[in-house]
Amino acid sequence: MRRAMAAVVILVLTSCGAPTGSVATKPEFNRWLAQDDSRAAIFARFEAMLEHEGVGGVVPAYDLWLVDRLRMRCVAEPYAAPPEGAWGDIVPTLRFIRDYVEPAIGDVRVVSAYRDVAFNECVGGAPASAHRGFTAVDLIPTDRAVTRQRLIDALCGVHAREGPRFRVGLGIYESRRFHIDTHSYRGWGHDHHGVTFPCRAAARA
Repeated sequence: MRRAMAAVVILVLTSCGAPTGSVATKPEFNRWLAQDDSRAAIFARFEAMLEHEGVGGVVPAYDLWLVDRLRMRCVAEPYAAPPEGAWGDIVPTLRFIRDYVEPAIGDVRVVSAYRDVAFNECVGGAPASAHRGFTAVDLIPTDRAVTRQRLIDALCGVHAREGPRFRVGLGIYESRRFHIDTHSYRGWGHDHHGVTFPCRAAARA
């Protein structure tokens, strides 16, 4: 009975989006790389591309291959290589994070990046999700002193000032998890709707 109740609690927390998601760890990623001889060479090319574009240190490169852990039933592999033809699409988003997000809230870690078709459908993502095109990341601040309210105060200002010219989408979810993409200028809240976008309330205050 206790196990059943515990399973229900975990399922409810996960389906409600309460957890912010798990971050990647280098040992885990290295173990995954070692399972297939081709993975290391592909990842080396990916790292080289990031360095060439000047965004190699924005987040750990392996963060960008992490499969979102928020819906564990959808996770077939802990990491996934985005299609090589799409690698450059994440660069503008990383530049925006480097130039505007991190100066406002400090270092961040990725909890969701590329999503393939099957995973995106499983988690209920929009068919045209920016994660599908590898222009989007979901993030959490590494500094625990950055509360959700502090996050909202900082990101709403950044989005209002810089979002239109960089075509930035900003989603602010429950807890301290948030979304950044460079697909189009827009904003939404915890339920993925614009009406709950916290920056709307902040603008009215």
